[in-house]
Amino acid sequence: MSNESKICLVNDNSIYYRGYDIKDLTAISSFEEVSFLLIYGELPNKRDLMEYRSELQHYRYIPESLKQVLERIPVYAHPIDVLKTACSFYSTISPESKQNDIYRIAKRLIGSFPSILFYWYHYSSNGIRINTQTNVNDSFARHLLKLLKRGVYNNNNNNKSITEQHKEEEEEPILEYVKALDVSLILYAEHGVETASTFSCRLSASTGSDAYSCIGSAIGTMKGKLDDGSSSEAVIYLLQPMRSPQEADKKIMKMINNNQRVIGFSDDFDQRTPIIKEWSKQLSMINFHHNNQSSSGGNVDDDHIHSLQSISERVEEIMFDVCKLNANVDFYNATVFHQSNIPTLLFSAISVIARTTGWVANIIEQRTQSKNSLPCQLPSLIYTGSDPIPFPPINERVYFHNFKLPTSNL
Repeated sequence: MSNESKICLVNDNSIYYRGYDIKDLTAISSFEEVSFLLIYGELPNKRDLMEYRSELQHYRYIPESLKQVLERIPVYAHPIDVLKTACSFYSTISPESKQNDIYRIAKRLIGSFPSILFYWYHYSSNGIRINTQTNVNDSFARHLLKLLKRGVYNNNNNNKSITEQHKEEEEEPILEYVKALDVSLILYAEHGVETASTFSCRLSASTGSDAYSCIGSAIGTMKGKLDDGSSSEAVIYLLQPMRSPQEADKKIMKMINNNQRVIGFSDDFDQRTPIIKEWSKQLSMINFHHNNQSSSGGNVDDDHIHSLQSISERVEEIMFDVCKLNANVDFYNATVFHQSNIPTLLFSAISVIARTTGWVANIIEQRTQSKNSLPCQLPSLIYTGSDPIPFPPINERVYFHNFKLPTSNL
C-alpha cells in the first residue's frame, strides 16, 4: 500500500483538500463542490458543478428491491449498519463492472445515502414510506434536512400514513441549519489515512477489491468509537444530563479524578474544531432568539439549548486546563447537530455520508498507485503465545468451564 497521497494534508497550520485550505472551503464553497474536488482532483467550473449536482439528484431515488430490504431492518439497528447493508446490496444489483465505473458508484452512494438513511429511519420508527425526492434546486445539506422532517400521520383513524405519493407543504429548513450542516459535511469529507476507516478503505483497495467492498470495510471501521467522526453521539450523552457549567465542573472533575475518559478530546489540536465551534455558537444564539420570539415555542428545550453551549465551552476549558487535551471536531459537531434537531442516533451515520467522498478519492488514488508499486505489504505481529506443545488425547484435557455456547435471538 502506498505511503504517498495528494488528497489531504493535515499540519499545524490547517487542513488542505487538494491544496485548498479547509477554512476557505467552509467559508465560500459547498459540500457538492468539495466532493467534486476530492474525487476528480480539481475544482469544478459552473457547468461541471451543475452536471455533478444533477447526477447526485438522479440517485436520490431508491430501487424498490432496496426499499424492501430497508423495511426489514429493525428500528434498533445502528444507522451505520443500515448504510453498510445498503452498500453491500448495491454491490449485488449494480456491481462494479468496468474501468472508471467507480465514478458512477461514487455518485450513486453519495446521492442515495441520505435517502437510504431517512427512508429506513421514518419507516422503522413510524411506518412511513417517505418520498426521497426534494426540490431539484435543493443543496445536498438542504435535501438532507428536508428528508429528516418528512413523514405525516393520519389523525382521522389514529394510524400512521404509509404513502410515497404525498406532497407535503414542507417548511423550509432554517438557513443557518443548512449552512451549519454543509460546513460539517465539508469538515468530515476527508482527514487523511491517519484515520482508521480511510486506512481500512485503502488497504482493501490495495488488494484489488471492488469499490463497494472497500467502502463497506471503511463504514464498518468508522462504526468503532475511536475512529474520526464516530464519537459525536457519545458527546451528547455526556453533555445532556448537565444543566449548568457548574454542574459540568463537578461531573468532569469527578471523571478526571476517577481516570475516566472524557469523549471528544485528544492530545493534538484539531484545526476543524474552531470552525464548527463558531457554528455551534451561532446556532445557540439563533435558537435562543428564535424560540423566545415564537409564541408557539420550538421543538427543543430552549434554556438547555442555550446553556448547552456554555456547558460545552466549560468542559473544553476544564479538559485543557487540567489535562492539556484539546476538543476535537466531534465535540462541537455534536452540539451543532443537536441544536439543528438532528436525532442523536443519526450523528455518526451523517458523518459516514460525508466521508464517503474521501473514501472514494482514496480508492481512486490507491488503485492508480498500485499499478506501479509492489504488492500490498501487510504488517506482522510478534507472537507471544505458547511454545510448541504435544497434542493431548481428548480424555486427558481439562474441562474449559468458562466456555458457553452463544444463544441466538433469531
